[in-house]
Amino acid sequence: MSERRYYDAAIQTMPLERLRRLQEGRLAHQLDRVWSVPVPFFRRKLEAAGLRRADLRGLDDLPLVPTTVKAELRRSEEEHPPFGDYRGAPLSACVRLGASTGTSGRPTLILWTRKDLEVDYAASARGRWRWGLRPGMSLANAHPFGMNAGGWHFSHGIEALGVLNIPSGPPVGEQHIRDVIEVWRRVRPDTYRLFGNVARTYADAARAMGLDPERDLNLTVAGDHPSEQYLMASSGLEALPLLGSACDERDGAHLAEDLAIVEVIDRRTGRPRGHGERGNLVVTVLEKDNFLLRYDLEDVVRWNLTPCPCGETHRRLFYEGRVRDLVPVGEVEGVLAQCDVAEGCEHSGGRVEGEALFEVLPRLFQIPFRN
Repeated sequence: MSERRYYDAAIQTMPLERLRRLQEGRLAHQLDRVWSVPVPFFRRKLEAAGLRRADLRGLDDLPLVPTTVKAELRRSEEEHPPFGDYRGAPLSACVRLGASTGTSGRPTLILWTRKDLEVDYAASARGRWRWGLRPGMSLANAHPFGMNAGGWHFSHGIEALGVLNIPSGPPVGEQHIRDVIEVWRRVRPDTYRLFGNVARTYADAARAMGLDPERDLNLTVAGDHPSEQYLMASSGLEALPLLGSACDERDGAHLAEDLAIVEVIDRRTGRPRGHGERGNLVVTVLEKDNFLLRYDLEDVVRWNLTPCPCGETHRRLFYEGRVRDLVPVGEVEGVLAQCDVAEGCEHSGGRVEGEALFEVLPRLFQIPFRN
């Protein structure tokens, strides 16, 4: 089992000037493709803004490109069914289809080429190496499979890392639950990735079968801590699902800046935000065939631009919620999330109560901040 610190040291510790040159070269390639493939949606958008290819000479010119939001992708699919006209690859080159969750409206369709999947899996392997996953380990997960594609991406991502994947599915149906528990009893996975109350449901069922989850399954139910949201960053399945993850410093998620250009902008003015400031997450996908230019996720994020003691050079950010979750409080706004934490939350087997709760709440609610 490898004990190296980084999954890809050459990329993750790349000097910033060299990383910038890498981004510029990859951005130039994607901009060329807008006109050469062509990609009608982005070509139309750029030309409507008065931009020609010659006007976009490097990273400093990227803010000239108008941002794109999910509603525009949805409208493109409606006007040019079924896949819209914003794709960078023809359907004949694609090998997987999925759909967004539809939480903000009608789900959009997502297409991947083989190269697109390889990019996603590379980002996944890098991000989950920081979790401590290593080749030769085993991991049981309960991701659902289907059109949303989260289960497929998670599974293939950890398999690319060399981890034995145990795809168990959500706890649906008594017989299924018993079958899963029996597999876990026989294999005793090294680690689990279970969300919400899934772990508790499986653990309760194991106890009903006369098993001790920790002793017999190697399953410890610790519960979700509010700060967990700060340890991961995603730009959605349509962009880069695992945009970044936190190192052992746990002070923001290191981004995959060789695979995407990340901006944090004021949603009203479009101006860039600085260290410690919040704004909208905007992503330009660099290495995929099906790419997006300045895609505004309408997510609220916050920069951490300080050098990281871990040695990684890619910047860090904190995910703080959705723009639609912003709550006005007088002249300021706050991100409201998981209000039920005030009733107590579990972390590492213990409850957060009393004075400790007030240490969680400011980080969780992030109230106030000014825009």
